[in-house]
Amino acid sequence: MSTTPPVLNLDRFEELAVAGEITTVICAAPDPYGRLVGKRLTIPAFRSLGLQGSGVNASSFIFGVDLEMNPLDLPVSNADNGWVDIRLVPDLATLRRVPWEPSAALVICDAYPMDSDELLAVAPRTILRTQLARARERGLSFKFASELEFYLAATPPRQAWELGYQNLKMMSDYRSDYQMIQSARDDWFIERIRNQMPEFGVSVESSKPEWGLGQQEVTLDYCDSLAMADRHVLFKYGVKQLAHAADLTVTFMAKPKIDEVGSSCHLHVSLWSADGAEPLCWADDRHGMSRRFGSFVAGQLHHAAEISLMFAPTINSYKRFQPDQFAGTAIALGEDNRSCAFRLVGSGPSYRVENRIPGADVNPYYAYAATIAAGLDGLDHEMAIPEIFSGNAWTGDDITTVPTSLHRSIDLFAESKMARAAFGDEVFDHLLASAQSELEAFDSHTVTDWESRRYYERV
Repeated sequence: MSTTPPVLNLDRFEELAVAGEITTVICAAPDPYGRLVGKRLTIPAFRSLGLQGSGVNASSFIFGVDLEMNPLDLPVSNADNGWVDIRLVPDLATLRRVPWEPSAALVICDAYPMDSDELLAVAPRTILRTQLARARERGLSFKFASELEFYLAATPPRQAWELGYQNLKMMSDYRSDYQMIQSARDDWFIERIRNQMPEFGVSVESSKPEWGLGQQEVTLDYCDSLAMADRHVLFKYGVKQLAHAADLTVTFMAKPKIDEVGSSCHLHVSLWSADGAEPLCWADDRHGMSRRFGSFVAGQLHHAAEISLMFAPTINSYKRFQPDQFAGTAIALGEDNRSCAFRLVGSGPSYRVENRIPGADVNPYYAYAATIAAGLDGLDHEMAIPEIFSGNAWTGDDITTVPTSLHRSIDLFAESKMARAAFGDEVFDHLLASAQSELEAFDSHTVTDWESRRYYERV
């Protein structure tokens, strides 16, 4: 394993560049779907644009497209403004080497308008930064951890594409959740993730086989909010790169097959003082939630349904929301209870709440921002500490459930006064319009396999 620190300061970067060990710098920003978009620069270009200049020019189109890269008519980028350019400015605290590309470094960028030094409001990283700033005004900060699941198929990516992602050969042949035999069989590849991700500045706690055929879970170490969102995106980028190089096909879809369990992204969050030094979740006299943390959690429960769009962004996300499959469908708070959407775990400084609603397709910047916004609303209104649910929340009486379609999720989000107030009109309308475009693409521009099988001869 390399002894080079994963995050580079400029002095070390210059040493490696002068020595010819780094010849390319990837300047990338997270897009609305949590993908990295940007440009690969030569060393001279990175010095002149990224270090000495005003940033790397890119079209605002990158924040106003659908997953197919079709332009959407959004205020940030449209035909009337000519899909105007923006600036991608490197956040040098994120500069790092890429272990599987030894001659490349990568830096995550913030987005700015061409004529302003104010962050571009609708960029995912800005959306999270804005909520973190609101928390700092209240003397608070957070630590997050993403717990991601994904499926691996032993079918090369190009072949999987040509097969339409149907009938792929999965990495396991039978259910192997937690099974060390399957873990050993898979470790020729999973070991690369555990070893190379830390070299990429993404600290990994553990890995294990999950319940689905070919499904894996990798848990990332917790850290501060923005750094964790960056690590989440870098992790998915890295896994896709490593899988492609190994002739494996990976998916972070929430529900790749209707007869398989979905892939989640459990979000763990804890409340801290603004300087990150003092944990604020635990109360010794209660042996559980402090008053402030209780209000923070109460806000998350109270607003969970109306902000589900931030946790479940695609048509496919809602196929995962089925009872008895460990998805966070029942909006209740449990003590180490996986039937509840919100699960309390740990004790003392490690005490935290796990949100089980998000799937692996989630954009972490949106999900973390929504978590903070809902929690701050709970604090601002001094909401009472929620009751702890015991038993099976999926069959509990009077338990609210998350919306089970993108249609309903969009309707609830559109009516959310809390989300509009927290995000601001510009960001709120951008998020809503983007989701409505995704829904329209499915409703009006797609004929599915299900429709063909059901209707082709029989109507």
